[in-house]
Amino acid sequence: MAIAGAIMLYPIGAPAANVIFVLIKIGMVSGLLILLSAKAIGGFCLWSTCSGGAVIMTIIKWAISGHCSFLIIASMCVDIFLPVIVYNIMKKNQEIVKK
Repeated sequence: MAIAGAIMLYPIGAPAANVIFVLIKIGMVSGLLILLSAKAIGGFCLWSTCSGGAVIMTIIKWAISGHCSFLIIASMCVDIFLPVIVYNIMKKNQEIVKK
C-alpha cells in the first residue's frame, strides 16, 4: 500500500521534495518489514514516523499543485489512521516486543 501510494503521488514537484518523498516511502516500507518480520516496536516507530513525514509531503504536494483530490485526502487519512489502528491492535494483543 505504501508503494502504491508513492507511485500515485509521485512526483511532488520540486527535486529536493521528490528525494525526501522517496526516502520517506523507503522508511515506511522498511519499518513495515521490520514490524511484520520481527514484531519489534522499532519497526512500528520507524513506520509511524515516516507516515507522519508522508502526511507532510502530501500537504506540500497539495500546496504545490493548488488543488485537492480524493487521492490526497485518502493518502493522508491512511497515513494518519493506519498506524493508530495497528498500535491499538498490537497493544490489545500485547504483541509489542521491546527490542
